Amino acid sequence: MVKDPLFQVDRLSLVYPGSRRQAAVHVLKDVSVEVERGGALTLVGPSGSGKSTLLRCLNRLEEPTTGTVSFDGHDIRSLDPRELRRRAALVMQTPVLFEGAVRENLRVRPSDTEGDFADPRLQDVLAEVGLDPDLLDRDAATLSGGEKQRVTIARALLRDPQALLLDEPTSAVDPPNVALVVETVSRLRATRRLSIVAVTHQPELVRQLGGCLLYLVDGRMEAYESVDGEGTTAIRDPRVQAFLAGERTPAATARA
Repeated sequence: MVKDPLFQVDRLSLVYPGSRRQAAVHVLKDVSVEVERGGALTLVGPSGSGKSTLLRCLNRLEEPTTGTVSFDGHDIRSLDPRELRRRAALVMQTPVLFEGAVRENLRVRPSDTEGDFADPRLQDVLAEVGLDPDLLDRDAATLSGGEKQRVTIARALLRDPQALLLDEPTSAVDPPNVALVVETVSRLRATRRLSIVAVTHQPELVRQLGGCLLYLVDGRMEAYESVDGEGTTAIRDPRVQAFLAGERTPAATARA
């Protein structure tokens, strides 16, 4: 158990009901994990293993069939979903930006959202994610994939979350910009003491973030390892070792 958990997931399972022609689909099966306040958890495993579904359960974009998720000591079912999603902000795999300048994209929010959205604040948050403050006037459509992803992260930061939930944050980014996104996310964990939960196939993000790694296969917890600092040398699961070494882990051998 971690000393000061922000998220606590207890025996969570999720089943999509079947029909006359199709059997029920067991997406997550008895998953229990904790995320320390200011800590990191990376979710890895073969495609279709339930990683993104687990991430979405953390802010009620998916509802588990059984089990519980607690955030900051409260069952998330007792929290207002909009407030929960402000405090645990989800950044999607593909950056979602709208027509217009970066300034307008950063100001997109529910009408009753409080906060400072004046230009100096917007410039500060762009600098936090490693972007030039002068980018405010740029047409969002002209940004690179890496710039777009960092703008979406900046938009989440403007609402002062306690956690960032990242679904494959580097998958839609060209290789030269992957390192910039990885560095940005890792730095935000330290500077803002954000809790980071990230689905990834990128070993470098796991190494830089540190914290813990959860390896899922067919919705089940197959390995749960510390990847903080020298902790990587103590990892015993060969699939996790192979992943961190940049080797592909075949789904066919996932339960070997």
